[in-house]
Amino acid sequence: MAGLFDAEGRLSRWPSKRAQQILCLWGLWARLPAATPMSEREIGERLRALHLFGDPAILRRDLVDLGLFRRDPDGSNYLRLEQAPPAEARLLIRDLAPRSRP
Repeated sequence: MAGLFDAEGRLSRWPSKRAQQILCLWGLWARLPAATPMSEREIGERLRALHLFGDPAILRRDLVDLGLFRRDPDGSNYLRLEQAPPAEARLLIRDLAPRSRP
């Protein structure tokens, strides 16, 4: 995943390969709060802080489509769905953790 995340752990670009996109989504999922309902605006703001290419909507939609987040039918609330990341995603999450500390 070299080159996809900057020194602070922000996603610098959206990869073209779907397998890399999925890994990146797991990395973002791990950095969003668990058990915290968020409005579309709130999740958008959080995602903006985690990436540099200016498209939180694609990230938000893909997090839902991948089953990492649940969205109310009216789009009013988003909630992280707790699950065990695959092994490769766990490695990325572990690598990103020190970068995201204040």
